[in-house]
Amino acid sequence: MTNRAVVPGREEADTTRPPVVTMSDLTRTGGEILTDRKGRLVVRHGYLVVKTHLAQDAARPLLARLRLAADPRLAGLLLAPLRLQGGDDDLLASVDGRLVSAWPAARALRLQDVERHVEAAPWTAAAKLLARLHGTDLAAFPPDAVPPAGVCARLRRAMEQLEDALAAAPRSAEITRLADDIRRARAGLPAWLERTPARPGGPVALIHGDWHLGQVVSTAGTPGPAGTPGPAGTPGPAGTPGPAGTPEAAADPQWRIIDIDDLGWGDPAWDLARPAAWFAAGVLPPAVWARFADTYRAAGGVALGTGPDPWDTLDGPARAVTVQYAAGAVTEYLLRGTPFDDGAHAFLACARRLAR
Repeated sequence: MTNRAVVPGREEADTTRPPVVTMSDLTRTGGEILTDRKGRLVVRHGYLVVKTHLAQDAARPLLARLRLAADPRLAGLLLAPLRLQGGDDDLLASVDGRLVSAWPAARALRLQDVERHVEAAPWTAAAKLLARLHGTDLAAFPPDAVPPAGVCARLRRAMEQLEDALAAAPRSAEITRLADDIRRARAGLPAWLERTPARPGGPVALIHGDWHLGQVVSTAGTPGPAGTPGPAGTPGPAGTPGPAGTPEAAADPQWRIIDIDDLGWGDPAWDLARPAAWFAAGVLPPAVWARFADTYRAAGGVALGTGPDPWDTLDGPARAVTVQYAAGAVTEYLLRGTPFDDGAHAFLACARRLAR
């Protein structure tokens, strides 16, 4: 998530949203680059956010995910994509050989605010959103409408990127040791985590597949369609920061979940794996984790199981996410010289413990 703030009064003048996005909208030059990392490019043009997906993303499962995000039955949970003129099913287009989708502007959380005031972040709202997402009736959709969640590919991709970085960049003995810790930690994971998104014998639900607070945006104040007055307010782009403050206490922020590239069926524990891993690593305070988990359960969430110990279901996915975080930290250091921050050190220490 970028740390660049959207400054009120300095938005682009074009904040009206047309009913359909044209090819010229998708190929417009300029704009504000929100994300350009790990093969994904996200650019904002006023009301419009254009996302270029991974080169290896296949059109069929991605289109299925876009259809789910556009489904009215999920309108209160997922940010819906914009319609594309002449696109595949009006949701997905190909530009210069890459798959592209379009999204309305929305306001996400400012990363430094979440880190500085973690208790004030919208954990309660997020827990309720996830519980509702996991309660989606999969039987209401055709069998081929919901693809498997992309969680297995994420772990494999993180490890492949680590190995590529190790092969391409000079490394110290310390980096070699950290990489060995990560490899051993991965080898100790339950085998199903890299074979199927659902634990054998466990619950199967509609899951996001890559959930964290950066995947939650507020749609309050976003502009309405062309010729239609939208609510008052200053929108920020999807996946970019909003104003400082206490988002948990914001009046009717209309939270939605974004980034559906891994959306599909799977074990709902995957969507709680990141906050669980943050808690286990000492990054997330116990009181915040307890509030999040208790709210999720009270809202009918099924990821934590029915037993007294939620780690019976969370342990495997949380360990997989820990390995993924640690691998990503070493990769970023090797390729871009990104120093290890407190979070990276915490997950690298966790990976070392898992490797024993």
